Amino acid sequence: MKKNNSIKICLAQTNPKVGDLKKNIENHIEIISGAKNKGANLVVFPELSLTGYFLKDSVYDLGININTDEAAILEPIYKAAKDLDISVIAGFVEKDADFNFYNSSCCISKGKLINVHRKVYLPTYGMFEELRYFKPGDGFGVFDMDGVKVSVLTCEDAWHLSSSYIAVNKGAHIIIVNSASPARGITAGLNKFNSMNMWEELLSVIAFYYKSYVLYVNRVGFEDGIGFSGGSCIFNPLGEMEKKLDYLEEGVVSADINLDLLNNERFKTPLIRDENLNLTLKEIEGIINKGTIK
Repeated sequence: MKKNNSIKICLAQTNPKVGDLKKNIENHIEIISGAKNKGANLVVFPELSLTGYFLKDSVYDLGININTDEAAILEPIYKAAKDLDISVIAGFVEKDADFNFYNSSCCISKGKLINVHRKVYLPTYGMFEELRYFKPGDGFGVFDMDGVKVSVLTCEDAWHLSSSYIAVNKGAHIIIVNSASPARGITAGLNKFNSMNMWEELLSVIAFYYKSYVLYVNRVGFEDGIGFSGGSCIFNPLGEMEKKLDYLEEGVVSADINLDLLNNERFKTPLIRDENLNLTLKEIEGIINKGTIK
C-alpha cells in the first residue's frame, strides 16, 4: 500500500438511496473503480452509506450478519476490493447472532474483511433516535493496513475526545471519522453551516493535539426533510485542512497521506509518547469509585 512512505486515500461524499442496498452497492462499486483509476489505496464512504440514515423500523430488514450467508449481498464489494487491490470502508446495518443491530462500518481489504467498527455513542436527542434501534459498540479498535494503523470513529464517537485519545494511544496513525451529519444553523458572515464550523474546529483539534491525520467523510442529500451537509475534509498532524469537498453536493476527493510528516510531528511534539496512561487510569478509577459515573 505504501509508496514513498505515503498512501492515497479517496473520500466519497455520497447520497445513499434509503433502504436500497442493491442500488447503493452499485454506486459504491462505481466510485471504488474511479478511485482506483486515480491511484487510491483506500476509499472511505460515509456512515450507513449502504443503507441511508433515517431507517427506523427498516433497520430490521436491512441488518446483515457478516458471519453467515447474509454477507453474500456484499460480495460485489469484496470482489472489487480484491480485483482492484484496494481497501474500502463502508457503513451498514450489522446484525449479530442474538438479533442485536449495530450502526457499523466494515473495512474490506483485498477481498477480505479486516475490521468492523460498531458505533459506540448513539445520539438519542433532538432529531436523533439511534438508541431506539441500535445497540452500542463496546470499543475503539485499531487495525493494520499494510503497516499503517487506522481507527474508525463514527460521527458522535468523535465528539467524545476519549475516543480519539484511546485510538491514538492504541497506535492509530490515521483517524477516520465517517458521518451522517445534518446541516444545522447559519450565522451571518460565516459562509458555512454552524454544524460544519463546529466539526472543522473539532477535527483540527484532534489532528493537532494527537498528531494524527484525521479524515472526515460526511454524506449529502435529504431524508425525512433533513438535509446532510457534506463538507468532507482532511486534516494533517499540524491541524491544517489539506483538502475539502463542497457542502451539499456529491463528490470525491483524493489526497496523499504523508507518513513522514506524521512521524516528524510526533518526534517534535511527543505528546503521545509522554502520555501517562497509569495516571489517567488512576484518575478515572477514582471518579468511578466516588460514584460520579454510574
